[in-house]
Amino acid sequence: NDNYKLSIKELVNYLNEDIITDSRFDEFIDDETRQKIIDSKVKVDDADKLLVGDNYSRMLIITDYSNEGKDTFKYIEDTRDELSDIDDKYLIGNSPMALDISKSFDSELNFITLLTIVSIFLVVAFTFKSIISPMIITLIIQCSVFVTMGILSFSGQPIYFISLLVVQSILMGATIDYGIVYTSYYLENRAKYSAKEAVGKAYRRSSHTICTSGCILILVTFIIGILANGVTSKICLTLSKGTLCSVILIVLILPGVMAALDKIIVKNKNYNNNN
Repeated sequence: NDNYKLSIKELVNYLNEDIITDSRFDEFIDDETRQKIIDSKVKVDDADKLLVGDNYSRMLIITDYSNEGKDTFKYIEDTRDELSDIDDKYLIGNSPMALDISKSFDSELNFITLLTIVSIFLVVAFTFKSIISPMIITLIIQCSVFVTMGILSFSGQPIYFISLLVVQSILMGATIDYGIVYTSYYLENRAKYSAKEAVGKAYRRSSHTICTSGCILILVTFIIGILANGVTSKICLTLSKGTLCSVILIVLILPGVMAALDKIIVKNKNYNNNN
């Protein structure tokens, strides 16, 4: 009869209360099967205490979808539509949270980007007591953030919104030191040598420090990302890739930018004006 249905709890109770207690079924049910039926009732009763309450009940939904993605978000939206008739309900978990974050992600990312850039720029500007050098360093590091996001997007890897928000802040603060180290050496040498010589001397003095510190951060976050799970793994792996991009841009791009903008950087300063 298609109209006659049992829930899992009703089925388990029926097997325990009516079937295994009926001697007519003894020859069909061995001891192992009987014990499994008894154990199933214990499991269902324990689960019932955890999931069903006097005021609220909990349902666990497990799917084959990834934590984030178009299909995942569509499934969540469809589920919410199906539950629209229920007033007092909450759809919680990593995926619903990611969907809610995605709706305000652009504005939040722009706000965090602007806040991070301004904060770090002010700190670096206070250190160098100038505007041009801090602006160059900050833009280089911010560029590494955009490159990291681009690599993740074009490689087709899933991107956790929360990991980008966290990495945006951490990467700027953790790798800005590399740019400060090189710029400090450049300005120090520029007071005695020409721009070409200052670039080379600053590069030789700072590359060891930058590469050593950068490699430590890259390897540590990469190892943690491999061993961890979920959002923690994504944050560490994204941070590892972002640090690698920062080191590459600072080692290969920053010296050239400093040399190209040398006349603006050393303007009104008592630096060596030899070419």
